[in-house]
Amino acid sequence: MWHAFTEGQFILLVSGSILSELDRVLHYARIAVKQGLPEEQIQNFVSVLRTQTVMTHDLYQVSRVEADATDDVFLACALEGGADYLVSEDPHLRDLGEYHGVQIVGLDQFQKIIGL
Repeated sequence: MWHAFTEGQFILLVSGSILSELDRVLHYARIAVKQGLPEEQIQNFVSVLRTQTVMTHDLYQVSRVEADATDDVFLACALEGGADYLVSEDPHLRDLGEYHGVQIVGLDQFQKIIGL
């Protein structure tokens, strides 16, 4: 999937809020142990995302995911950036199916959509 992104098969939208959430989640003990990511790799990954993606400006605020309000930043970014798809394996988001015209799909489904 990373190769498809770097080859320009899709545009990746992120926001400062998403990068903060990603940094926080990657530091969870269960994630750190499972993925074995040292601090330097986490910071490099977040830095690459900051410079290689289209950054939205956190102008939108959404309050839709009652079960986990931290997921609202993904909906806000998708709306602000005019996304066609929000790709997530998070059940709180996936259960929505779509949000104001943004289709919420899993990674496998998105890969099929873009022909991978």
